[in-house]
Amino acid sequence: MNPSQNPSAIRSKKEITDTLLQLMNTYSYNDITVKQIILESQVARKTFYRNFLSKDDVLDAYIDNIMHQYIYSLQQLPNCQLSNILDVIFTFCFQNQELLIKLKDNNLMYLLLHKWNIFIPMIHNQIVSPDHPMFQSFSPEQVDYIISFNIGAIWNVIMKWIEHDMKETPDAIKTTLLKYLANLKFFT
Repeated sequence: MNPSQNPSAIRSKKEITDTLLQLMNTYSYNDITVKQIILESQVARKTFYRNFLSKDDVLDAYIDNIMHQYIYSLQQLPNCQLSNILDVIFTFCFQNQELLIKLKDNNLMYLLLHKWNIFIPMIHNQIVSPDHPMFQSFSPEQVDYIISFNIGAIWNVIMKWIEHDMKETPDAIKTTLLKYLANLKFFT
């Protein structure tokens, strides 16, 4: 994707992205073509290709954008308590539930998982001190495994939440997980 900050380019990118997302309400992602996006968005073919390489690039750029918003929310946390982190995660998912459902319906949720596997380790290194008591006794390689474990666990919780049509509130999901984690001490 072309990262131009020109107001006209920004408008064109938004129009193209909005059109793709709108088309996903009616059509399978695999059936949507660049030509269809161009026709529906009423942008010139040249404009599309000046900003994006493909429809996959459009979706990737959109997911990147919301991931940056997610990371920003994590960076604003006053402290890295699990409860606060879960608030950010589930609020993010709730705010983006329309996209999550579209991704699920089109078997594209792996795109979000891929982004989390990239972004979460980066943000972990930014917001969690290496001498944090929770991680002091672990090597950097072990911390990588712990982060991957946590991403996978949260990933599956989110997938289950989507399967349940996201009826539960973010706070209800968070409360359930915190209660479970508090009970883990009985198994060790």
